[in-house]
Amino acid sequence: MSSLSRELVFLILQFLDEEKFKETAHTLEQESGFFFNMKHFEDQVQAGEWDEVKRYLCGFTKVEDNPCSTRIFFKIRKQKYLEALDRQDRAKAVEILVKDLKDTDHQMDLDLRYVLLLVHVY
Repeated sequence: MSSLSRELVFLILQFLDEEKFKETAHTLEQESGFFFNMKHFEDQVQAGEWDEVKRYLCGFTKVEDNPCSTRIFFKIRKQKYLEALDRQDRAKAVEILVKDLKDTDHQMDLDLRYVLLLVHVY
């Protein structure tokens, strides 16, 4: 993206923020990959909006980009799993295990084993 384009995106983001077009601003942030809004990200994490957290984060990094990204995405999936267990929604927990947590690297195997043990506790 050229310098002029980046400046234009930043100005549009400022305008959208000032005019309270929050969702539009967050979509532009995510789609352009230009500005990571940590406040928005933290708010979504604290609200437990894990699908939105993952969608927003995907605008800036992919799971396979680096070990740090892999770990962050794993933590998000793990939290979704733990919350499903906490709600005693075993069907959702198993779905998360099968769909989201199956692709892990060796570093996360211990975390995954711990997560699997929780099924028996709940």
